[in-house]
Amino acid sequence: MVPSFILRRFHWFNLPVGLLLAVLQRSPALRLATVIEEGMLRAPLGAWLRPALVGVATLGAIDSVAGATQFIISKANPITGTVGQAISPVSFTYNGTPNPARSFRIFGSLPPGLAFIPAASNGIVNSGTPVISGTPTQAGSVSIQVQGYSNLNGTGDTYTVRPTISFTISAAAAVIPVFSVQPTNRTTVAGGSVTLSASASGSPTYAWQRNGLDVAGGTGSSLTLNNLQPAQTGIYLARAATSTGTTLSNPSAVGLTTSAKLVGKGTEFPDIFHAGTGFTYDQILLADTAAAVTADAGQILRMSFVDVNDDIVQVEVSGPGTVTVVLDAATGPATPLNYNQAVTYMKGHAGIVLSGATVDTNLSIFSVGRANAANQALFRTDVAYDGFASLAYVAIISADGQFGGLRAANANFFATRGLTGVYAPGVNFTGPVFVGDISASDEATPVFEIGGGSDVRITGGDLFQTNGRAVLVSGISVLQFKAGSSSHGELVGPLSNQAVLMSNGTNVTSQIVSGP
Repeated sequence: MVPSFILRRFHWFNLPVGLLLAVLQRSPALRLATVIEEGMLRAPLGAWLRPALVGVATLGAIDSVAGATQFIISKANPITGTVGQAISPVSFTYNGTPNPARSFRIFGSLPPGLAFIPAASNGIVNSGTPVISGTPTQAGSVSIQVQGYSNLNGTGDTYTVRPTISFTISAAAAVIPVFSVQPTNRTTVAGGSVTLSASASGSPTYAWQRNGLDVAGGTGSSLTLNNLQPAQTGIYLARAATSTGTTLSNPSAVGLTTSAKLVGKGTEFPDIFHAGTGFTYDQILLADTAAAVTADAGQILRMSFVDVNDDIVQVEVSGPGTVTVVLDAATGPATPLNYNQAVTYMKGHAGIVLSGATVDTNLSIFSVGRANAANQALFRTDVAYDGFASLAYVAIISADGQFGGLRAANANFFATRGLTGVYAPGVNFTGPVFVGDISASDEATPVFEIGGGSDVRITGGDLFQTNGRAVLVSGISVLQFKAGSSSHGELVGPLSNQAVLMSNGTNVTSQIVSGP
């Protein structure tokens, strides 16, 4: 015999008892739905639905209420999505008789990232066909309960037989690809070829990037660069993407080596003796967007260009190795805007790769100013000089795992994409490592990665990141924040650190920062 409470629950079917018994005998899921619904309506609003309810809810997307009125939802219950991916819009309504709903009262909250269209106000959505849309930002499952009204603002007749309909919205955590093979730094002779390889889980699609921009045709798990020229050097990485997430590989610095003094376009001014330092220089005036240079034994080689702030910049290298300078958004050659000089320079935002270096290699970068120029007639009295070399990055690849010193105290690194800062993982510095400042904006990632160094400094900067990203660091046991100076002798700082410093996923800021 059918219990009386079940018969009361099914009075709205208006069925003969015999037929009702047949329904109960042949439709156990329907009986289960009735019992679960009663418990659900007594539960706290927004409580997560039990698995049994989720199973029953998938039986259909139409729920009958009084008379011929139906609650209709455009997707079968539960509604599922993935964190970081937009859901297909979900609409719901009542139709039939009495009059279709014109507003809904909402009980509970949508998962973060989703919203009603039109927007809910004080728990009311004024629409006969509301839509849920958006992109989930947090994994989890919630129960949303709605009640339809025949008038706006939740007034008028309600659908009172079962006034509350519930459905579930679930968001699964995004599963991002995991790299099992990472690309590594590569070096070849000018005109040679290198192959970068990567492999990630989940059968992803790949897109290789150089300095934050996609490489044409770089859509495989490996990337081969043939006939490598200076303009192709830089910092590469692979982006692996699946339907549930995207991840980036480790960076790979690609450089070239040559025994030639110059590969690319430039004008050489050889054997310039500097009485102030006692050194002999070969000077190369860059005449194209990129060039690679190698110093003669016992000499310093200097390459010159103009940065994005119209300062003349000098890049000086001594010892083994080849320095490649690539100018982004290059213009020129043209006379320098802020100097009294008829010489023509290339202008742009420089990325620098030094490959084939050893413990005997040293690199210095600075801008030309009154404090370091022999010819004071270069400078105009009507110009407010920036006084710092503006660069995108310096990457160092060592042949013996060691390096002399990097003296870039008068250089500030910044970029809107790719990596910005110093990238020399695994390279142990026997000399100083001085950097003016590093700042990333938009999609750039700030880095200060070395293998080790006993004197590592930020000179005049504070590492404030416009985009709020952490600075990725390695090989630094103590990072000193010291005063710096422009090339015109103006002191800056010392300033306090304004960045979060991360090493292998761990916040090491308090462990390594030393300074005001």
